[in-house]
Amino acid sequence: MDIEIRQASFWIAVFAAILAPFGIFSDSVQPVLVPAAIFVGGTAVLLFLRMLFSRTYRHGFNALSREMQGDAPWPGRRKKLSDPEWGMFGNRTGPSALQWLRVVFVFGLLPVVFLQHWIGMEVVALWAAGTFLATELSLMHAALSKSP
Repeated sequence: MDIEIRQASFWIAVFAAILAPFGIFSDSVQPVLVPAAIFVGGTAVLLFLRMLFSRTYRHGFNALSREMQGDAPWPGRRKKLSDPEWGMFGNRTGPSALQWLRVVFVFGLLPVVFLQHWIGMEVVALWAAGTFLATELSLMHAALSKSP
């Protein structure tokens, strides 16, 4: 059942990535943005709760922490965006479709926030919720790859 939840969440994040730019340029989409942001944000909250209360994810996150930090004191070795294992397109951060979706959201977040007075808070809320959802999906992928 977990794979179906993650697949549905991926398509919800794709929906947010498509709808938000339309909200900037089209007034007819404006009434849909707040319910869409609530829906995408609610999905992100449910995924977070799933990760928080699942023993599988907890063990996976603990294994990831040990692997990333090693014997170094906190916060461990620094990671770069170009890191081949943990970077934006690292082999541990999910399939390529998820990596590209996360890149679009993460690099689009700063311009969206800077332009919030012109594009509206509804678009910012939808974009931020999509960013959290894509990031959580990458964390879930990494944790599942390390869980026992």
